[in-house]
Amino acid sequence: MRKPLLTCVAAALVLSSLACSVSMADNPTPTLLFLPSPTPALASATSQPATATSTLALPSPTVAPATPTTAVASATAPAASSATSPSGVTTPGAPSGPYAVLLVSTGDTLNVRSGPDASTAAIGSFTATANNVMRTGPSTLAASDLWVQVQNPGGGTGWVNAHYLTEYVPSATFCADARVNTLITSLGTAFTAGNGVLLQSLVSPTHGMTVYLWRSGNPVTFAAADSRWVFESTFSHDWGASPGSGLEANGSFHVVVLPKLQEVFNASYTLNCDIPGVAASFSSQPWPSEYTNVNYYGIYKPGTAGVDLDWRLWLVGVEYVQGQPYVFSLIHFEWEP
Repeated sequence: MRKPLLTCVAAALVLSSLACSVSMADNPTPTLLFLPSPTPALASATSQPATATSTLALPSPTVAPATPTTAVASATAPAASSATSPSGVTTPGAPSGPYAVLLVSTGDTLNVRSGPDASTAAIGSFTATANNVMRTGPSTLAASDLWVQVQNPGGGTGWVNAHYLTEYVPSATFCADARVNTLITSLGTAFTAGNGVLLQSLVSPTHGMTVYLWRSGNPVTFAAADSRWVFESTFSHDWGASPGSGLEANGSFHVVVLPKLQEVFNASYTLNCDIPGVAASFSSQPWPSEYTNVNYYGIYKPGTAGVDLDWRLWLVGVEYVQGQPYVFSLIHFEWEP
């Protein structure tokens, strides 16, 4: 092992590999430092994905993503790169959309502010499930948070924290996007081969990858840059209590979580688009309400004949960033006594 490298990695993860939850929709709540990282586009799969009610055949493994040859109907990012603008400097850009509200709990709202700051007056709001947010172009950084100008539902324009927005892609469009098949296959390759460079290229560059060892457990979010090191890091995370035994689970990603991912991706699994499958029997809300506008695939390993209860399921959330699909979240389900 390269002890000097692992020491640096562990120190970085103490600062960046923390879970976060949202309660105040317009207040900045980042817990991660999103470092510049390679985000190559993904290739179009040669096989067509199934509809939301069908099962997909397992696609051939893809070692690394390449430039896509097809486009998806989603928000078009403004021409200017606002994320690199100096704090407080408004950057012009082209109108774009639609965007959808993200990470806002049911019953809460995303406030539209008179200025790019949570301390300014609220002049409107979007519901937690709104998917019709249109950006007008301008954006600015305020205390490291990206704020974007949008069309106010009540008329005129206002500002919202971009952390709570994602590009809106209808379920039918998502399920018909063959690139998502390739994304999932590449994800399996990354996990089974322990390829951190590949994994980093697949994780959302805007929101990272949030992992639930159990749906009722503690979410742990990895920024794209940090996800590269999950196969080597020994940093211990608190994954929450097991729904079966009630015992707390603590440990590194590669010790606690990775074996459950490898078990599925090394088996003959099936894919179902935007359907929770057996997860619905173990949780009243298998897909979090704050992820309503994020599409997902269920990756299901059936139980062994004669045993049956050793099935395993991962729900993989996918976020589009500038029209490209990336891994947003992983939620694990298994039989609970």
